[in-house]
Amino acid sequence: MASDAHSSLDDPRTHLRAFGGTFVVVALVVLLASVTVSLGIALLDAAGVDRESALGLALRSAFQFVGFGIAGAGFLLVTDQSDLVPVRRPTRQDLTWLVGGFFGLLGLFVAVSGLLSVLGIQGADSAIVAQGSDQPIYFLYLIPVTILLVGPTEELIFRGVVQGLFRRAYGSGFAIAAASAVFAAVHVTSYSGDGLLATLATVLVLGGVLGVVYEKSENLVVPAVIHGLFNTVQFVAVYATTTGLVSL
Repeated sequence: MASDAHSSLDDPRTHLRAFGGTFVVVALVVLLASVTVSLGIALLDAAGVDRESALGLALRSAFQFVGFGIAGAGFLLVTDQSDLVPVRRPTRQDLTWLVGGFFGLLGLFVAVSGLLSVLGIQGADSAIVAQGSDQPIYFLYLIPVTILLVGPTEELIFRGVVQGLFRRAYGSGFAIAAASAVFAAVHVTSYSGDGLLATLATVLVLGGVLGVVYEKSENLVVPAVIHGLFNTVQFVAVYATTTGLVSL
């Protein structure tokens, strides 16, 4: 995929397709996620599931990422760009990238977190952690959600569509950086507090790792699985500390 930048930079349509397409797909994500969450809440109410319970919150998250998936798949189908996102059954080489990428991502996260701690920089408060602080089972409910929906749909949007659009116009290096920046930007509402910039910078770096793995593997399944597993480790760790199974 590294050699997919065929468009002339002298043609304004090249920039319009990349930046305009990114704007459209992100706008669709916001719109359709809101719609699917609203419909999902109505279903929860009809089923008698408390929308503020651990299960209700996890299902609301699931509905949100269903919207992500519809937005990404819909954009590719309507614009006839399905070939922009390579998806196939993982090969042995893909599995190598998957394992290496997962442990690389995890190790980098630990290293960055340690560096910030040494520098006395506090990370931002997570909205997800706040939601589950008084009902830790919420974090366990999120595990199947993140493996089946969050990882696949976020990677479809940010690595598949956004990185693909930028790669086609400007090449892989710019595409990885730009897609990672968009990925970090949309996470602004997920965090709050004085450490917001440090946390978003961390998200930016981690997104870059996923972008590199995607370019190398040329298979969206690889970063999607890594993303889901990485989030799973985080949820298990938060559950363990919240419930007192592990003390820090």
